[in-house]
Amino acid sequence: MSTMVTGGLGYVGRHLVARLVRDGERVVSFNRDFADSPDPNVTCVQGELFDVPRLVRTFEEHGVERIVHTAAMSHPELSIDFPVTTFAANVDGTVHLLEAARLAGVRRVVNFSSHCSYGHIDADPIPEDAPLHPNTPYGVTKVATELMGSVYRRLYGLEVVSLRVSEVYGPGNRMHTVLTDMLRAALDGEPYALAEGGDQLVEYIHVEDAADAGIAAATVESLGQDVYNITGDRQVSIAQAADVVRALVPDARIEIGPGPIPTLDRQGRQDITAAGRDLGYRPRWSLEDGVRAYADWLRAHPH
Repeated sequence: MSTMVTGGLGYVGRHLVARLVRDGERVVSFNRDFADSPDPNVTCVQGELFDVPRLVRTFEEHGVERIVHTAAMSHPELSIDFPVTTFAANVDGTVHLLEAARLAGVRRVVNFSSHCSYGHIDADPIPEDAPLHPNTPYGVTKVATELMGSVYRRLYGLEVVSLRVSEVYGPGNRMHTVLTDMLRAALDGEPYALAEGGDQLVEYIHVEDAADAGIAAATVESLGQDVYNITGDRQVSIAQAADVVRALVPDARIEIGPGPIPTLDRQGRQDITAAGRDLGYRPRWSLEDGVRAYADWLRAHPH
């Protein structure tokens, strides 16, 4: 039997594949782009999530028992410019994947969702049953995939669980984020400035913690609920995150104005009690340790 990672070439997907292989698992990395792997335990399959027959054949040929679904257009701000494309990739792609899994008799699908499902919310901490009011097309797509996953679980017995993962950082991130950009600038001796955003609250999660959560959800014997919050060690403001960078790079030139970032959700802390109880999930990385390791990585790599 094997585990499929959709988007295995992507940011979190690459870490998931590497971690599964270290654990002795056989992995199918499913991507729209061609890839190959020198590792005999990794099979790379090129295909589209919309191609249900190809997905079913892949599941059957490789004995796929569980899927960790990370493939998506995954930038909330980018989705504002590309709402239709984001919806098609994230919602239509996920529904086709669920249907193929149902037809092939796959046991479990772990759907990587996002804290963006909540939108602006005053609750602190935020439980999984809090109201969902997404503010971006991306957030809407994540709510839709969660709901469809719950329907497939109730109607068809496919074990679908969604993880509302907070802001991921760490090695391999090619997307522009405030933390990545200001750390990269500090290491390169370049100034970094934001006119506003110092008061924006963020719960950063190291990419390896996100991968740990995905594997825990895929391998736990039974699931207690349809959705789990997954986040890092604590919530900080972007101004506080900048202080973490300054502590590592004392000559960093970072200037951030007050207030929130208008395009980002304003939220309290996510309650991860259920993830700890049911999945055994606890974040391993403190923000300080994670940023330090990330800085060491960026000194030797472009991303």
